[in-house]
Amino acid sequence: MIYSFALKMVKVPEDAEEIAHDAFVKAFQSLGSFKNKCKFSTWVYRIAFNQSVSHLRKKKLDVVSLNEPRFSYFELSETENVLSRLDEQERQTMLQKAVDKLPDDERGVITLFYLQECSIKEIAEITAYSESNVKIKLFRARKRLWEMLKNTVPSSADSVPAGEKG
Repeated sequence: MIYSFALKMVKVPEDAEEIAHDAFVKAFQSLGSFKNKCKFSTWVYRIAFNQSVSHLRKKKLDVVSLNEPRFSYFELSETENVLSRLDEQERQTMLQKAVDKLPDDERGVITLFYLQECSIKEIAEITAYSESNVKIKLFRARKRLWEMLKNTVPSSADSVPAGEKG
């Protein structure tokens, strides 16, 4: 699970293996500092998250705009309708490509919430973000995903065969 999480964060299998290995070594070396204030898995995820973020900072070469992109109205039910027109494999592929394009912090939060099924509270403990900040990052990540996906899926008018249009 730690390897899968690291792979979602860094996208390179060899780097994910190294991060997972380093996280377990660090966890083993720090067992004495584990205070049972959270679940053990949450504690190990936090170590893996920090290792992943450190790794990404070291490898960061491209320039990122400081301006937050503006988003149009976000409608979750519309996203579900659009995605329902695709088969399962297409949905998985498109969604994974979109998640991979998210900023590191949002990709980590989305991965922890949806793939690792961590609660908001657990994500806050893992990332050291406040619970409200985790909710904001989840919301922003969902909006970004919507913006990326809405332009790649054919509209309902496009999916009606030519002979059946109005």
